Amino acid sequence: MTRVQPEQRAEEAARFRAIFRTAHRGHAACAGDEWLMRPCAAPSGEPLDRPVVWSRRNGPWRRVEILWIGAAPGNAGGKGSGPRGAHGTRIPFGGDVAGANLEVLFSSIGINRNETFIAAALNQLPARGGGEPTTTEINAPIGGYATSVHLLRDTILAAGPRLVVLLGAVALRTAVAAVGLATRPAFVADRSSGDTADPWPVRLPTTARIEAAGIRRGNATSWPDALAPSEPFFVEWRTAWGDSPLPAILWLLHPSAQNMSPFAGPATAFHQRMVETRAALIAAARTVLGREPCDPRPYPPTDGIYALPEWREHVAPALEKMDALWRARGV
Repeated sequence: MTRVQPEQRAEEAARFRAIFRTAHRGHAACAGDEWLMRPCAAPSGEPLDRPVVWSRRNGPWRRVEILWIGAAPGNAGGKGSGPRGAHGTRIPFGGDVAGANLEVLFSSIGINRNETFIAAALNQLPARGGGEPTTTEINAPIGGYATSVHLLRDTILAAGPRLVVLLGAVALRTAVAAVGLATRPAFVADRSSGDTADPWPVRLPTTARIEAAGIRRGNATSWPDALAPSEPFFVEWRTAWGDSPLPAILWLLHPSAQNMSPFAGPATAFHQRMVETRAALIAAARTVLGREPCDPRPYPPTDGIYALPEWREHVAPALEKMDALWRARGV
């Protein structure tokens, strides 16, 4: 990224702030708590059962080279009551195996959470307590947004990335749908007034349709013409980022424990999937961003997101142990 002036940086932060306030509309005190030092609360002051995981804990409020999109916050098996996972820490990929795996991917190309932004198809714990969100959940209003798809659309525009890394099929399908949206209706009326106009269901393209357009898992590609963003999206991109091309796409396997694990031996598929996913990311970073891999991988810093109390107390201890396992296995 080229050096930017303070005025431009303030404009970039303002885009993220507008998204934050819209996503947290109706949440008491969130407007003044951009780091979400306390969980989201209802107007009554009671903590929400499923808080919105979208804040400065997701990454810097400025343009980033890489935007990462996952499926939905988890709770490290806590089903909504545990202290770990994004649901418990309000930090995306915060404290479970998927988080440890993502940190490996970050460090493999020399970045950390203070330099990149993590979003999701659904920025709340799925109603069943974890796992992938349903299309109904993705289509439900979130704060002042008509759907989570609209929230993701605005996030992509605000981040202005050169590369979008899509972690799993749900992220892939939702991101493609997001850039295809027109500008309106992007918002729902303030539900506290009783005016709850329902948005239409946003149809997520099938994985087969996306693959037919030329997107393959593990291969970075430019945005295909068959899945071209809507004209309103393209206009807003140009308004924000001038002649910068639309981001390249890299679809990767989701780094969940079901796919890859530091507890599995080198001869297992769980290990091999990490090796393959890491290689695909390194290749994309080199081709798209001109980034070379880091060997050995750097350790995370201790400032910014890594200095948050939830990170230090609930995330770092588990991730450090899992990172050590990966390093011992040559990853």
